[in-house]
Amino acid sequence: LDSDVTYANACRLAFSGRLVEKFDASKDWSRVRLYTTKEKCGSICRLGDAHRRDDDGKIVRYEVYGTDLFKKETNMAQFVGLHVETDKKGEVGVIQSSFGTSGKFRVHFPAGTEARDGDKLFLRFRRYANDPDKGIHQTSTLPKARMGTRVANSKKEKKPPGSASSRGKQGQQSKKAASPNNTTKNDKVPAKTIPDGKVKSSELTGEISALKGEVLDNGKHTVAIVSGLFGPEVNIREKVGIKVKVLTTNDIGSISGPFGKAGKCKVSFDDGVLAPVGTKVVFLSS
Repeated sequence: LDSDVTYANACRLAFSGRLVEKFDASKDWSRVRLYTTKEKCGSICRLGDAHRRDDDGKIVRYEVYGTDLFKKETNMAQFVGLHVETDKKGEVGVIQSSFGTSGKFRVHFPAGTEARDGDKLFLRFRRYANDPDKGIHQTSTLPKARMGTRVANSKKEKKPPGSASSRGKQGQQSKKAASPNNTTKNDKVPAKTIPDGKVKSSELTGEISALKGEVLDNGKHTVAIVSGLFGPEVNIREKVGIKVKVLTTNDIGSISGPFGKAGKCKVSFDDGVLAPVGTKVVFLSS
């Protein structure tokens, strides 16, 4: 209103209203939630195993690997547990861990993603003004887990017919053909199948060996490392999405991937888990 009226291209605005509350700029900024929207863009550099989603039959990945979002010297611990999104609406995943030492990272999608190698990944968040911690705040939510069946990889490297490995494989195939209960590695294995159908689900118990991931405001961790649910020979990537329950707290989580090579697995908890190390974990009855 105090601008010079001699400028022909100037626009003067006047506002009228009723004063509701006085604002003191020297001390009332904490009550005003001003924020800036931030967006970082990366891309998918590697895809996890393909699964056929049970409810719609689409081929999806529950795990992908991203790059170009962080520098190699970035401390990934502060970003574990944050949500990333693809170009497709509703596809939201969670950063599980770093991958290597070049700034790459691993993302788990509870409902699966149809994204392909090279597609974009977006990290969207808010930073509030006058926040002394300069925290990262997100409004996105993870979708509910949608189970799927792992699709066997039919493209295998062919060995020369006269090679030793080829002759040995032929001998193994002849032995398998003589067995009436023969099964092959190419059989589809449902991601929601309990590891051994001969064992009662009540007997399949494990225990929390470590707590990982982001610590929520309620003091709970978003990831637990669980041992005892699988043997070292089990491909835990085929079990991604299986629901488990913590006995003492009734927290429900889903298996998000393997941890090491001793049969341990990572379990993601959307609402966090507060159970101490050594707490028993069981498969959730369907």
